[in-house]
Amino acid sequence: MNGPILLGAPGCVTPLGASLEESFAAMHAGHCGLRPEPFPGSEAPVHVGRCDEAVLTGGGRRAQRLLGAAVRQSMGGLARSLRTLPRTAWVLATTKGDVRALEEGRPGDAELPRFASRAGIALDLPGAPIVVSNACISGTLAIQLAADMVRYGEMDHVLVTGLDEATDFVLSGFHCLHAIASGPCRPFDDARDGISLGEAAASLVVTRDAGLFRHGPIATYLGGAMGNDANHISGPSRTGEGLVRAVDAALQQAGLTAAAVTHVNAHGTGSVYNDGMEHIAFSRLGLGHAPVNSYKGYFGHTLGAAGLVETLLAVHGLRQGLMLRSLGATCSATLPGIDVLHTHRPTAGRTLLKTSSGFGGCNAAILLRA
Repeated sequence: MNGPILLGAPGCVTPLGASLEESFAAMHAGHCGLRPEPFPGSEAPVHVGRCDEAVLTGGGRRAQRLLGAAVRQSMGGLARSLRTLPRTAWVLATTKGDVRALEEGRPGDAELPRFASRAGIALDLPGAPIVVSNACISGTLAIQLAADMVRYGEMDHVLVTGLDEATDFVLSGFHCLHAIASGPCRPFDDARDGISLGEAAASLVVTRDAGLFRHGPIATYLGGAMGNDANHISGPSRTGEGLVRAVDAALQQAGLTAAAVTHVNAHGTGSVYNDGMEHIAFSRLGLGHAPVNSYKGYFGHTLGAAGLVETLLAVHGLRQGLMLRSLGATCSATLPGIDVLHTHRPTAGRTLLKTSSGFGGCNAAILLRA
């Protein structure tokens, strides 16, 4: 099958809503899904984004129910069942999967392949799962992987899913790194002081078959790449080298220059070093003209799900001619040369650069046309 690589049938559950539309509407209204919670070892409450338990219907463990809430939305957006289509695969992007099983003393059940296999059976998904677990770039990398599988003829259709929960295990890890913000995180703000954690699930389908989507495709995939700077186990490169390489390679695959990018949805964790690294990388790449935002101030860092959730929200915004402000950013004077969105802004642009960065120096970038 020839033609462009298309994305469609979005499904999404976040701390701000049970669907992509609900989540975006809450963000547009300026709502924040981060709530203070006491946490052992922390003198002050920790702000966390949690999904509404009422939307996690069905049986099985919580992680599986959260994933299922997003996947069922995608399945409802298809004109035909993926089960009836040959050469179909599904990908799970996650950093921790059902890590609650580890907290409960059942480490075997926390193994990602086992969790993915059980979830696939419960949700009646096609074929054996492909697990992408590459720190916080997992969601963005999973979209790139799916697009490459379609591009090179390995598969005709790929369901891409992403999931992570805000568990005690995850919170304690970032707390030990002294990386948690003192309040709701403030990506790209001069006074940013750390991250906030959240949870989410999302899904979409990648294919060349526009007729597969009940309501049509939402975006065209233009190109993508990853880069690794191997700078530090948790600290980003001081020069942004890995991200620069990833974006350069993505632009090359898409046949575009930086000037063609009309919006950048960045990783933007709210930590001093991550946001500073992205500022350096975007400046080096000549992206000063493209408005930049991060969504983590709305519902936190959703780890392996982040790239997928944030891609869907950014595309949804561009389809409405709107770029949302980077919630929590009121002054970005220490990040000169990039256009951080402090207010919502209308746009006629449709070319999105989505970037993600993670521990170990991994970086991913994809380019989409909404």
